[in-house]
Amino acid sequence: MDAARVTRSVELDAPAADVWRALTEPELLADWLDVVELDVRPGGDGLVVEPDGAVRRARVDEVEPARRLALSWWPEDGSGPASTVELDLEETPSGTRVVVTETVATASASAGADFRWGVRFLLLGCVLLRATVACG
Repeated sequence: MDAARVTRSVELDAPAADVWRALTEPELLADWLDVVELDVRPGGDGLVVEPDGAVRRARVDEVEPARRLALSWWPEDGSGPASTVELDLEETPSGTRVVVTETVATASASAGADFRWGVRFLLLGCVLLRATVACG
């Protein structure tokens, strides 16, 4: 079956530098993506634990600070396909738009990816709001 692409976006009321921190700093990243570790440099490795306990391995493919983070990830136990994830940040007049594109090996896996990114974006917004309230 052909690969499927899922694209989602969200506009956040936060500058790109703050959003970038939430995408790359372990203490903030863990609050919305359940990342246990992520070495944010090209070739860096990562480990993601999904809310259901499933474990994914990750490899960072591309880093452009405050603009783009691209990685590949796959189930550690081989139970599903690998996919690529591209997170692009665009500054807007009121904050930052985050566009995620996940390319999965099968169309049947794309529905789950679409739902998960919707939930993750909600959590990302909460992380940024909490950081603003704590710092403001």
